[in-house]
Parts: sequence; structure tokens; C-alpha cells
Amino acid sequence: MLKRLFTLSLFLFNTTVFAEKIETNSTTSKLSFSGQHAGRDFTGVFNSWNATLVLPPSEDASIQATFQVSSAETGNALYDETLTEEDWFAADKHPTARFTSTSIESTSSGYKVIGTLVLRGKSGPVEFELEETKDGLIATFSIDRLSFGIGEESDPTAEWVSREIGLQLTIKR
Repeated sequence: MLKRLFTLSLFLFNTTVFAEKIETNSTTSKLSFSGQHAGRDFTGVFNSWNATLVLPPSEDASIQATFQVSSAETGNALYDETLTEEDWFAADKHPTARFTSTSIESTSSGYKVIGTLVLRGKSGPVEFELEETKDGLIATFSIDRLSFGIGEESDPTAEWVSREIGLQLTIKR
């Protein structure tokens, strides 16, 4: 009987006390993107976003993130202006993009995350590794911009802007 109580208390202690909740945003962490335009690399950041992460071993593990698409900045005025236009982010109609996890599993290097990204009013699956580092958490993955209708009218064959857009999330602890 004592052994069962000890095992139960360890289980409850581990799932309750060690459940980690992280509140982060563009002030403390970074969400960047990258690709190519006319054969040249470009990078940018979202200057306004926030996320809440509840990581395993919590039974309620989840990630919720929102970002303001009009906060995208590349350092190139022409790119920055174009990104908010109807054919690209359509910021007037869809000012906020959202990621919601559907599954988070612990791995040897961090977490495997599966979820849904809603961008320009279109939903698509996203899967990535959220790796533990000494400074925090890092995720690097890409999305197919055309599957979200980004640049679909002006560059439907990805002749000018790369079809795959890289995203990197760096969460500092």
C-alpha cells in the first residue's frame, strides 16, 4: 500500500510541479523568416507576436502563438510594403496569423510539435522540432507559401520568390 501511495505521489508531483509554462513575445524572443527573391537571399522578422507554451510532461501540453503580419520587416522598404499587400499577407483582411499545436511529444533533443498554421485565412499543417539549447528553445522549419495563397497571383510558379519560406523561432529563457 505504501509503495502505491509513493508511486502515485511521484506521478502527481512529476506531472504537476514540473509542467513548464512559457509566456513569450517579440520583446524577449525572435520569430524570423527567410527565402530568396530574384536569386538573392532575404531575411526578416515579425516585430509583434506572442506565444504561450505548455510543455511535456504536462497532460495539457500545447502551443498557442499569434503574430501580426503587418509587423513583418526585412529592412528593404519595397519588400516590407509588398508583404502587406493583398497578394501577399493581405494584412487588411487577415491582420493576424495563428499557430495552434495538436500534438507535442518529448524527444531526445526537445519536442516534436505538430499543429495548424492559419495564415491569410488558410489553414495548413506544420510540423517541427523544438530543440532545447542552453539558452532556450529553437525551432527551424519551412512552409510552402503557395499553399497559403501568398504571392499566388504575382508569382504562382515561384519564379521570383522561393516557394519554401524558412521560419526560425528562438525562445529565450
